[in-house]
Amino acid sequence: MMDAEEFKARKAPYAPVSALEEFLERMGNFSVPARVDRNFLQKMSLARGNEWALLSALKFLGIINPQGVPTPAYRRLLGADRSDVLRGLVSQAYAPLLDNGGLSMPPDELVAYFRTASSPSQAKNAARFFRAVAEMAGLEGQSERETAERRSPQPATHPLAQPAPSSLPPDVAARLALARAQLLDKLPSPRTDWSAEQHAAIYDQFLEMLRLLEI
Repeated sequence: MMDAEEFKARKAPYAPVSALEEFLERMGNFSVPARVDRNFLQKMSLARGNEWALLSALKFLGIINPQGVPTPAYRRLLGADRSDVLRGLVSQAYAPLLDNGGLSMPPDELVAYFRTASSPSQAKNAARFFRAVAEMAGLEGQSERETAERRSPQPATHPLAQPAPSSLPPDVAARLALARAQLLDKLPSPRTDWSAEQHAAIYDQFLEMLRLLEI
């Protein structure tokens, strides 16, 4: 997960959110390019005069990488679960702000946040973009706890954290509990450069190890 210092090192997007909406609507009309750049946006007839701002937004959200190459999220956005994919991308990209109560911040406080954490000259536009993209992703109106739970499995309810069955012999139960704790300690936190499939594969591997422990 991105921390606050990493967030500060990245400039929050300030493009018109309508440009992002049009990009998401039209991307399915084109083959996945080797690189999303100004020429590709012009080919899509998008963001005239705002191409660089839109490219910055696509990079910030993880739809393309810093070199403009489409990420796995780009292809997932072409599928039927686009809204879920976008929600995850926005949650990850703005994780430090969401963790600081960004969804409930009054406008002046939100602008002050972006003035400090990103670009002072574009703070108002960055705040506007955040509000709009959060609403587009279905995050507006949700509690911070719900947002955090969607981004990361909670250790207290994760299967790896459950106690050993009481029917096991004490020595076996103790070893199983230790193994569970060690596995849980090794469970990696979600990262912004992982796709949903990578997250699922990693957690499935941990669950499979747990299953083998109980055989």
